Amino acid sequence: MMNENTGDVFSEVLVKRKMVSTNYLIVLATVLGAAVLTLALLLFLPTFIVVAIAIWFGVYFVISIQKVEYEYIFTSGDLDIDQISGNFKRKRKLELTGDSIEIIAPEDSHELDSYRNGQYKVYDFSSRDKSKKRYVIIANISNGRVKVFFEPTEKMIDNMWKYSPRRVKKY
Repeated sequence: MMNENTGDVFSEVLVKRKMVSTNYLIVLATVLGAAVLTLALLLFLPTFIVVAIAIWFGVYFVISIQKVEYEYIFTSGDLDIDQISGNFKRKRKLELTGDSIEIIAPEDSHELDSYRNGQYKVYDFSSRDKSKKRYVIIANISNGRVKVFFEPTEKMIDNMWKYSPRRVKKY
C-alpha cells in the first residue's frame, strides 16, 4: 500500500513456521518429564500439589513457545523482521535498510548465481513449507554479509520493486 500524503510504501506479512521433529521432541520430553516429576511429587510429598500445578503451567509455556511466526514489515525501503513466539513474545530479529540490501530475488533465480558461493550469515525466516515460494535477500549489515530466506507476498514484492526496481527481481 502507498500512502498518498507522504509517498511511503508499506507492506506487512505474517508467516507461520511449520513445526519440525525437533519441536515435537521438545514437547514430548517436556510432557514426559513433567508427568514423571508430578507423579514423584504426589507419591512422596502429596502436600506439594501447588508445585505440581506450577510444573504444568511451565509445560504449557514450553509448548506454546514452539509456535513461531515471522512478521515482515516493509516501509519505504526498510525491512524489519520480527519473531513472535507463542502469540505473546515478540523479538526483532533483523533490520535491513534499503541501502544495505544488494538484491532480492526468488530462491531459484539465476540472478543469485554470483551470490551462491559467498560467505554469509544465513537467516531462515520462512515457514519451512517446501510448497511456498521463498525469496532471498543478500545484504551488508554491520556484522557482515547476510543471506535471508523469507516468504513475502506478491504485493510485498511489488512494493519492494516500486521502491527499488534495480535490486528486486520479481520473476
